Amino acid sequence: MPFNEKFTITARYLPKPSKRRSGLIAAPIRFLVAHDTGNRNSTAWDNVAWYTRSKDEEHASAHIFVDDKQIIECVPALTGKPEKAWHVLYNVYKDNELYGVNANDAAIGIEYCFGDTIDAGLAYEKYLWVLAKCCFTFGLDPFLDIVGHFILDPKRKTDPVTGLAHSRRTYEKLLTDIVAEYNDCTGNGGDVGSNGMPGQ
Repeated sequence: MPFNEKFTITARYLPKPSKRRSGLIAAPIRFLVAHDTGNRNSTAWDNVAWYTRSKDEEHASAHIFVDDKQIIECVPALTGKPEKAWHVLYNVYKDNELYGVNANDAAIGIEYCFGDTIDAGLAYEKYLWVLAKCCFTFGLDPFLDIVGHFILDPKRKTDPVTGLAHSRRTYEKLLTDIVAEYNDCTGNGGDVGSNGMPGQ
């Protein structure tokens, strides 16, 4: 079953080894974490450039940044053998409760860029597509295997709810729209089974 390659993913890897990218290979990918940057008007390239400049400052990173113009992968996920990224604190345990693994070890972190200078509709289109593509690539269920950062770390984080609200969308709509995008890109015609694969 092919996947509709609507957009291009640009690989601009962070330096390794560094605090932003260890180069350690991820465990088998078990789920996706939906993030937003929390930094209004910062583009995908702005974020990757900043991570590169601050490579030795902090153990924090993500795999993919999405804006209205680009999808940039700075830690390998879809364009190379998946590596670990530090996008959820290790000392929160909801990821382990939900999926039996830690997000930094076995999840892809995908960041939505938003703001007045970013076309929300185009950015959202690309964000949906790359989330759906990750589900397809890693055999994940688009119904069950995507979680917002705010669910994993509710005391500290509101993403991607904050970024989505800027474009007048909700987290619940995001989850529904990802399933629709998955169906569209795989030609399932809405016939997705409970495991995210075509119904049998």
